[in-house]
Amino acid sequence: MKNLYVTLFTAALLFGCGGGGGGDDGGSTSAASPEASPAAPEVSDSVSDAAPVTVSKFEDLVIPDNYDLVTTYDMPIKIDLDTSEPMSLSVYCDYNVADDGTLTPIASSRIISGQIENGDFNGVIAATSSVKSLLIEAWYQDTTKAPFQTVVNADVNGVTISN
Repeated sequence: MKNLYVTLFTAALLFGCGGGGGGDDGGSTSAASPEASPAAPEVSDSVSDAAPVTVSKFEDLVIPDNYDLVTTYDMPIKIDLDTSEPMSLSVYCDYNVADDGTLTPIASSRIISGQIENGDFNGVIAATSSVKSLLIEAWYQDTTKAPFQTVVNADVNGVTISN
């Protein structure tokens, strides 16, 4: 996996640094007069004036043994609600907050969904450092009851919710 990330990073650098010479966008086809062209830089015969050029190969890249390219971590989620009714659960990492405080999840950010039996749920999600908070929603099968909805801060040690 380290090799994949290093390869992708190196490829991005190579493609980003490639690049064309500048052309004249003026659209003129006539030759420029010698007075108008920039002066050529002076060439020195002395090697000491030139900066040393170092050429590195991809094989020369060194990654320390303790360097970790893993960008996710396991975050346990424990939910203990005071109900014996079955519920549906969804956990989102992105949501909108309306002016009146109503929370609306962004469907494409759903991390996990499942069922809550007897108000209990124990699971583990893969989270990244970009996840700062989670919207947790649980719906009753009886649609006349308001769903349980809360926002919690993401925590490496896990999230525990109870009411």
